[in-house]
Amino acid sequence: MKKYVLLAGLSTALISPNLFAQNLLKDAVRLNRDIKETKAEYKGELRRTEHKLKKARRSAEELADGSYTKHQLSKAERKAAKKVEKIKDGLDPRDEISDKVRRDIKREKRKAINNWLAE
Repeated sequence: MKKYVLLAGLSTALISPNLFAQNLLKDAVRLNRDIKETKAEYKGELRRTEHKLKKARRSAEELADGSYTKHQLSKAERKAAKKVEKIKDGLDPRDEISDKVRRDIKREKRKAINNWLAE
């Protein structure tokens, strides 16, 4: 009986450190995965915050230089030019004509296929 108790105690002593080490390894892997996920999650926030900070610094430097109004004016001019180009593209009749021709061709193809199937 003493041999069995001694054997059970010895086997428990030998197996339990392995189980404990496996749990530590699993916990370490989980923790590492959580750290990676958290880094990815906050990386975007960090990038946006840095961008805002750089933009604020540039604005402060431009205000100190006196070039802020010049930059804002050129920015407004670029936006207005883009809007004008967009409106010009919308008023171009060639796009409407080409769309209408494409629709007519597709319609004729469908009619031809329907007639062929009906024969």
